[in-house]
Amino acid sequence: MKVTLVVHGFVQGVGYRYLVMKNAVSLGIKGNVRNMPDGSVLILAEGTKEQILKLIKAIDISTENGPQVYKIERSNVKGSDYGAFDDFSIAH
Repeated sequence: MKVTLVVHGFVQGVGYRYLVMKNAVSLGIKGNVRNMPDGSVLILAEGTKEQILKLIKAIDISTENGPQVYKIERSNVKGSDYGAFDDFSIAH
């Protein structure tokens, strides 16, 4: 299963992309994460439905002095809409 996740909130400049990568790698998810110009974070993720749901749960966080997620938008992606990934990385 391939999904696009757009995370809204206070998620840039607080180590959020590294948190996403750590969780994705530990779950065996492939894809990438990047900051967007509008202040959101974009995640392209490929894995089983169970892996994707676990990732969403792990990254839907709000901490006092760190990331504060307000909303996560999820869109399922057709197989050819973006290429295959070998691992999970932070895109620049």
